[in-house]
This record gives sequence, C-alpha cells and structure tokens, in this order.
Amino acid sequence: MKILFVTTLLAAFSLILIISLDLLMGISISGIFWKALNPFRVMETAEYIIVLLFILFYVIDSIGAFLNRKKGNSSN
Repeated sequence: MKILFVTTLLAAFSLILIISLDLLMGISISGIFWKALNPFRVMETAEYIIVLLFILFYVIDSIGAFLNRKKGNSSN
C-alpha cells in the first residue's frame, strides 16, 4: 500500500512540475493539458525506443522471476 501511495504521489508531483514549467514557458493551458495527458503524441522516435526497451526489460525480468519460482517449487 505504501508503494502505491508513493508512486501516486511522485506521479502527481511530476505532473505539477511539468504543468508549472510549461506555464513559465508561455504555453497555453489547453496545450499543456493535451501534452500532459497524451505524452505519446509528443514523443520522438528515440523516446519510443527507450519506452519499448523499458517494457521489454520488465517483461524479461518478470519471465525470469516466474521461471526461477517455478524451478524452486519443483525442486522442493
């Protein structure tokens, strides 16, 4: 439960920081919320690749943990 709270709190503070910096740069309010709520519309190709690598790393790590758990259960 603590992890969920901390994650939500960090996401909220990050969103507030993004919105305040965009306001300081003079971007319109509608443009700020469009960019903040739809981050994939403003991403470049390199950023898409990095996001895909993070997702791939998570999937591989999850599969490895599952296989290790399964291997540990079968040896007992």
